[in-house]
Amino acid sequence: MIESAGMSWRSKWAFWTTVASVLAVIAVPSTQWVSALNDYRRFLSGWDPAPLKISGTSFTPHGGAAPTLVSVEFRHRAPKAKSVELVGDFNAWKPGLLAMTRGGGGVWTISIPVLEGRHKYLFLVDGEPEIDEREGTADGPRGRRVSVRNVK
Repeated sequence: MIESAGMSWRSKWAFWTTVASVLAVIAVPSTQWVSALNDYRRFLSGWDPAPLKISGTSFTPHGGAAPTLVSVEFRHRAPKAKSVELVGDFNAWKPGLLAMTRGGGGVWTISIPVLEGRHKYLFLVDGEPEIDEREGTADGPRGRRVSVRNVK
């Protein structure tokens, strides 16, 4: 086995592979910076970028009738709450997407567009689930009781 300067060919290969990897990682962001600086320079010299083009996308199910969205207001009374969120089948039960707004008397509200039909939901009051006392209930995810609202 031939060694030069105390390094085997495997050590040299590992060293140069590491150097090439580091240079590749450094080069990607720097090309983004160069592109951004060129765009900024062109902007300062009076260049106007092309406006965004409006795309016409629509959805029509196989039945022929387009789905109807209805604006629905959800209200929940929680005067001592710091935050209230709405989760349900209309947002895949994901918290953090539909924060409600505090109104007078500790009533939290939000208006969202939903499809016509039956929807299950919960309020998350400071992270703890609560049902809507004004609506009916049904079994929801993980066997938990959830509120149900029929939207027409």
